[in-house]
Amino acid sequence: MKFRLLIPALLLVLSLASCKKEETTKEYMTGLFDIDTDMPTYVTPGSVYSLSVSGVKAPDGTAVGYSYQAPISQKTDTVDVYKYTVPDTLGTFGITITAYAIESSAKYYPSSTTLYFTVVGDGSIKGLKRFPGAGAATLHSRKYETYRCGDREWIGANLSYIDRDDSGKETFGHSYAGCPAMQDLLGAYYTWEEAQNACPEGWHLPSDAEWVEAIKQAGGPADLQPMQDSPSGAGNLMVKATFNGSDMWEYYRGVNVQNATHLSVLPTGYANVAEGRYRFYGFMSYAVFWTSSDNGDKGVYRYIYQEYDNVYCGLADKDAFAASVRCIR
Repeated sequence: MKFRLLIPALLLVLSLASCKKEETTKEYMTGLFDIDTDMPTYVTPGSVYSLSVSGVKAPDGTAVGYSYQAPISQKTDTVDVYKYTVPDTLGTFGITITAYAIESSAKYYPSSTTLYFTVVGDGSIKGLKRFPGAGAATLHSRKYETYRCGDREWIGANLSYIDRDDSGKETFGHSYAGCPAMQDLLGAYYTWEEAQNACPEGWHLPSDAEWVEAIKQAGGPADLQPMQDSPSGAGNLMVKATFNGSDMWEYYRGVNVQNATHLSVLPTGYANVAEGRYRFYGFMSYAVFWTSSDNGDKGVYRYIYQEYDNVYCGLADKDAFAASVRCIR
């Protein structure tokens, strides 16, 4: 009896082993995706961009193909150069790119990556509005609302003036992440040297003393002096706003955001500059503004951090740091 029971069990083991030997074990392809595209990180609806990909290899040397799957529609195309039209929908999306071995797909797993981009437009920032008593002025061909703060008239948004050469390269001022789509939304970023000449005739970059007067109007101490941090006032400079549906001053604590000055300060961040390259930091966390004041080889700037009502004073290299600009008269 025992012998008869062992025979079918042994046959079952041999059968399973035989099946396993017949299974094909796939391998992974090698190399990294090398994406060649003119698509920036932030784009506007209706813009058209080209993508082509290389870099992934099949170990047996056979040809590799690439497919592209569009967001929203989920349509997949297999072409050498992929043309993509940005949808009329604000938000962050990703084009999924898949590499596959054309002649030996049974041997290799496909590889995939995603190219992310954010669609922005006129409705990307919500919460900004025109307040009673607003004036208007045109600076560098763009219209701005203006507001009285103390004895000065301030533009109610960051200056967005940028010069470009014939190739489109930014030569004076810089857009966020090098994306023209962000220029009018966040304003431009300037080195201290550029900031001194950014405001047009009839307007000027405020000194730290003039910023101090604005901070006092926003609730800062009456005895606040230039180059001093203010323990209060940020909330009356900041405006509650959203960027593509996300709160821009998301983590403020103990800050009563009232925008009483109507200057509508947004957390547009700043940039470090090295060898002509801009690296951006602090978007959705910091607001940073140049003053016309300096301290030797350092420029003086004013800044706000999302979690506190303080308006701080800082120093930075004149040509290695980029910040926002407000013009006054």
